[in-house]
Amino acid sequence: WYQRRVREAVVSTQSTGEVETDSQAKGTVSCERKTRAQRNREKAEKLKAEEIATAKQEKQHLHQMNRIKAIQKEIKKEEKELSAKTELRQAKNLEKETKPGKYGPGKFLGDDPEFVLPEEVSSSLRQMVTPSNNVQERFTSFQKRNMIEVRKKVAPHRKYKLKSVEKWRKKLPEEIDELVKMKRKKKKIKLSE
Repeated sequence: WYQRRVREAVVSTQSTGEVETDSQAKGTVSCERKTRAQRNREKAEKLKAEEIATAKQEKQHLHQMNRIKAIQKEIKKEEKELSAKTELRQAKNLEKETKPGKYGPGKFLGDDPEFVLPEEVSSSLRQMVTPSNNVQERFTSFQKRNMIEVRKKVAPHRKYKLKSVEKWRKKLPEEIDELVKMKRKKKKIKLSE
């Protein structure tokens, strides 16, 4: 079959005028037979390349084996750093959950725990009364949970002083007459001008 293919290639080149080999037509390697020496040389090169690759891998493997302790130290160090960071992050998150945030202009101080002095404690717990204001407790709870902004308590005060003015009803009738006369005079003066 080899000779037949070579003849077909020669015939096709004569008809077209171009040199067309089997390898170009089918996209395969050239049809020339290799000699035994060439095949042996290629085998030797292939074996040598494989030996070099395995030697390289072994060298890398040995290098890594010698560095095992150093690598383990690096890994432990990284793990410690990561664990320390995660502990800090978790502590901050816990603190944020329990601590009220900054929602308004003021800062939440919290209520002082209510306690009873030893002299005030009654002999039985049934008779003991705890002074509590449910509205105030709810309000501080809202502030603690950042639902209401925290502000300072403002004492009731006025921006201006009250003016004290006597009303006409309180004045005596004679004073009222004098005031009326004065007003009339002022009107006359304004009209005359």
